[in-house]
Amino acid sequence: MSKNPETKKIFMVLLVFAAILSSFYLLDFKAARSETQANSLVSTYSLGNPESGFPNRIFLYTEGDSALAANLKEKLRRDLDEAGAEVIIVDSMEEKYSSQALLVNISRGNLLYTPFYASSNLNIMFFYTSTGQGTKYFEQFKKGNKTIVFENNGSIQGEKLIAGEIKLQDSTHGPVSLKAYRKHLATESSGKIVEQLRIQLLQNTS
Repeated sequence: MSKNPETKKIFMVLLVFAAILSSFYLLDFKAARSETQANSLVSTYSLGNPESGFPNRIFLYTEGDSALAANLKEKLRRDLDEAGAEVIIVDSMEEKYSSQALLVNISRGNLLYTPFYASSNLNIMFFYTSTGQGTKYFEQFKKGNKTIVFENNGSIQGEKLIAGEIKLQDSTHGPVSLKAYRKHLATESSGKIVEQLRIQLLQNTS
């Protein structure tokens, strides 16, 4: 009979431990310190005199690691919206869009997650087109081919293409849930993309 209360005590301890552990995978909280570094390589290609300034309307397509891509898509939508752009989210990459477009691919090299420590190496590629055309180059860039050949379609509209690659390294110490950590990575990634996009689009404006 004396073993029964002891068994119940062990069971309760295990139950509490399981509840705490599961919370790190189900809930959204972060009480940790993060160190994040990003290295960017961005190239801009122009034809004629494309319009300068941040877009008023832009199509957004994201792909890659499913969990990270979903968080990144939502964070990019909010960041672009706050920057003054009407964002149209698309679920597939088209040959061309009716206006400016931003295509993003995110992949992870190494991602380690524990409830009290997490680290990751992310590779992010983004491609912007001022006319909504030339999306075929996005696939080429992902394969390492960075050759751009503008086609003369008889239009007087200028064209600008921006191709960027961001390598993001993160180290987070302290209590953090998996959901919160993914959001943290999305926030850092989106911030770097929008920052580079803004620099390239506004650098020649007065």
